[in-house]
Amino acid sequence: MTAPAGKPATKTQAASIVPGALQGQATEWQSLHDRLVANLDLAQRDYAGSGSYWTGKAGDRARESASTTVTEGRKITSALAAAVAAANTGQSDIATSKATAVAAIELAEQAKFKVAEDGTVTAPDARNSLPNAKTEDITAAQAALDATAKTTYEPPIKAALLGLGQTIESTTTAIEKAFENIGSVKTAVHNVHVSLGERSQQVQDILDGKSKVPTNSKDFKSFWDTLSNEEKDALWNQNHYIGNTDGMPATDRDHYNRLTLDERLTAAQAARAEAQQIFAAHPEWTPQVLSSGVPAESKADFERWLAKREESKHLEDLTTLKEVTGDKYPNSVLMQVDDKSGTNVHAVVADGNPDTASHVTTYVPGTGSEPSKMGKDMERVAAMTDSALDQGAKRPVTVAWFGYDAPPGLFNATQDSYAKNGASALTAFQDGLRVTHEGSPSANTVLGHSYGTTLIGEAASNGRTLNADNVVLVGSPGAGVDNVREISLSGVADGTQGQHIFATRAENDPVPRYSWANEAGVLIPIGGVLTDDHGINPTDSSFGGQVFTSDPGTAGPWWSGGYSTDAHSDYWNTNSTSLVNMGRIIAGKTAEVS
Repeated sequence: MTAPAGKPATKTQAASIVPGALQGQATEWQSLHDRLVANLDLAQRDYAGSGSYWTGKAGDRARESASTTVTEGRKITSALAAAVAAANTGQSDIATSKATAVAAIELAEQAKFKVAEDGTVTAPDARNSLPNAKTEDITAAQAALDATAKTTYEPPIKAALLGLGQTIESTTTAIEKAFENIGSVKTAVHNVHVSLGERSQQVQDILDGKSKVPTNSKDFKSFWDTLSNEEKDALWNQNHYIGNTDGMPATDRDHYNRLTLDERLTAAQAARAEAQQIFAAHPEWTPQVLSSGVPAESKADFERWLAKREESKHLEDLTTLKEVTGDKYPNSVLMQVDDKSGTNVHAVVADGNPDTASHVTTYVPGTGSEPSKMGKDMERVAAMTDSALDQGAKRPVTVAWFGYDAPPGLFNATQDSYAKNGASALTAFQDGLRVTHEGSPSANTVLGHSYGTTLIGEAASNGRTLNADNVVLVGSPGAGVDNVREISLSGVADGTQGQHIFATRAENDPVPRYSWANEAGVLIPIGGVLTDDHGINPTDSSFGGQVFTSDPGTAGPWWSGGYSTDAHSDYWNTNSTSLVNMGRIIAGKTAEVS
């Protein structure tokens, strides 16, 4: 990300430079700054207060050494703060300078003028546009084009490239200046309890690739509890997705996942901007050209455009995830952000800290759910928490669990593969909630909507056990089993499952009719793919669960039999019977469920 000292940037640099490339380094510096400040404050506080009990020359020497260490350490924190400020300012300035240079170059090239690496502009051959003109007319036209090249296009391009080069150089200089006095800082005295980066052999082996972090949530929690902040940061620096690990306390998951979200969002934004710039530079890439193949001379740009589109494919998911963990939901806890494992980003967001909650509800959405659309789901999360509060729950927390690839459409929802693929992740998450919870165990409920109920059924059957006190199935097409006896819940004795499994369906909701339609053979296979059997509807008496009441929901037109897709989403309407009943189940007032 550097240009030769005192020289303009080149055309290639202007096109390829990524302003957001400094974000990762700035984030690392900020993290180091915050940790060091905390440790220095701790050392200063502890040693300052030691005069009342540690007297004599030894105590005086220790306090003097601690004071020196803290003073020198503050120089480092000041340098880190200055470097972060320089990097952030530099990113913004570089982005502006890049945009100016790219726009000036594109303006000239769109007019068929050629732009060299150093910004020199060459006019097109006048004979190309005046094939039958007289020699003197061609000469005059060429002179006019040459003048336009040198007076209209070249000056702003060269000025923009010079400005970009100077901005890159000034950013580099500012960062170097921030650290220029660090070499004079004295080595911290070894007997002051400030973290100097010592690591256990176990952590070092993990960093060296000789071993791995524990995979079982209970084992991971025991391992994580032994680590210093420096060791935790080192593990995140090695694996930026470690915050997704079940068994890590929710506050740590939130801390590291926010760092990762910012990093991945910045990268996706930069990739999207670059893809747009590449495409704008090729107006000849019409839909017809793209379908038949781009010309050889633009093949490299085309491949780069495809690569940048791929790199930015999760931008909408990440952008919404940033929004729902922002000011609108100030108590939100980001428990997972994974843009590598699935078709969509896998994400988990809680509306509070589940580790300290009295009641924890894991909400599993259904068909079509993805982080880019989770704004409505977060409203449902808030509604369930409020309903539980109204029913007497002291500290309820609801978790939006988008930890799987949901079926993208209705036909996909006829397949059980999405449930099978996501089941293990849900069981592991629920196990992790139990492991990290503080104090008395919370009352845990897993509540699914639509296809989310099918996933829940899979996660609690076929040899799996779901760590939950109660299960709620809302608007279900089928939970993949025909009777509650096939479901296994931690701590729930076999034969008593029916007391802990609740189901509801709105009269005008068509989705719960899936099992009937599938059995009756009225569902037509698409592309030769048969529909899967999701089991009988959980509201059927033979299923054996507790059926609770929902309002009828929005009625559809007469020709639909009164069914409507709106009714499938009406369960969370304010003051609805279903929402009140959900609050009662979550709060443990199951005897009052109607």
